[in-house]
Amino acid sequence: MTHNSMTPTLPDYAVSPGDFIQEWLDENGINAAELARRLDVTPKHVSELLSGKAPLSATLSIALERVTGTPARLWNRTEAIYREDLARLAECEKLEAQYDQAKLFPLPYLRRFGFLMSSNKDKAGTVRELLELFRIGDLGAFEATWVHAKVAYRKTKLSTDKTHEQATWLALGEREAAIDDLPDFDRDALERLIPALRALTVEPNPIESLRKIKELLHEVGVAFVLIPPIPGFGVYGATRWIAEHPVVQLSVRGKSDDQLWFTLFHELGHVLLHGHKTVFVQGTEGKEEDEADNFASRTLIPQEFVHRIPTSRNLAAVQELAHELGIAPSIVLGQAQRITKDYKWGHSLKVKLEWGSASEKAA
Repeated sequence: MTHNSMTPTLPDYAVSPGDFIQEWLDENGINAAELARRLDVTPKHVSELLSGKAPLSATLSIALERVTGTPARLWNRTEAIYREDLARLAECEKLEAQYDQAKLFPLPYLRRFGFLMSSNKDKAGTVRELLELFRIGDLGAFEATWVHAKVAYRKTKLSTDKTHEQATWLALGEREAAIDDLPDFDRDALERLIPALRALTVEPNPIESLRKIKELLHEVGVAFVLIPPIPGFGVYGATRWIAEHPVVQLSVRGKSDDQLWFTLFHELGHVLLHGHKTVFVQGTEGKEEDEADNFASRTLIPQEFVHRIPTSRNLAAVQELAHELGIAPSIVLGQAQRITKDYKWGHSLKVKLEWGSASEKAA
């Protein structure tokens, strides 16, 4: 993710060619009526030219060159800059008028993680960056594009009052996915890759494992992105298809490696088991979510080992089974906790992950 913080500050005013013409008139002691006679145009036209109301034509620029000695190309350049500045200023007013709509989005979150570079005082800049994020020309197009989308990969099943947070999180993942750099998706290669991905869970540094996983998934045509969770929007992961490529997006919301690994394989379950036409956001209910949960559970701990998952606070049994399976002990612990509903033990086996440190850089 790259952001350009070196964009030059543009003036909040526009200078017309008429301002420069008036300077020349003052310096040479010539009035507007005399200029009109020399240019062979009406006094009204000169008046509108001086006030910036009338555009300076290329033909008149040539005449001005003869009268003032300033090259026509400079007059034409001044006119072009003036019209561009007028358009920019009008655009700023239009963007500022949309700032109340912009406040519906999680702006503090976007600024915290560097997704928005404009300060809260720069209303036009904030709106402009939001439009770029959502790839829309006006915030009035947000609902049609992201809420009532005709595009398959934006149609979610999640029923929530956090529409703006959900769309923001998904839009960030879409931007970071870099689909253009991916090879064609190879489903068979992904299936063959699952054991290698599973083995990476045992590495002592989950952040390094995530980097390797991203590289391996890239090779089989899967985009893998980490986007930090938005406060108040409880999502662990999502899967969707963009331009014939699966995009697996995680939030590391659980802040521990067991939830991370389960979510990863849950989302890969969607890729292998389900169609291209739906966005799957973990946390919803339905047959597909149950199937993805089961895929994750049985991929990490095959059915023939389920009976050995401890049903009591037995750390040694957790570690022994994890070692035999070649997976992180936290994964066995997590499944034991889900079975017993006892979450108050075994925390020493979990690796904590925090956004704003190494985990943020893994994507």
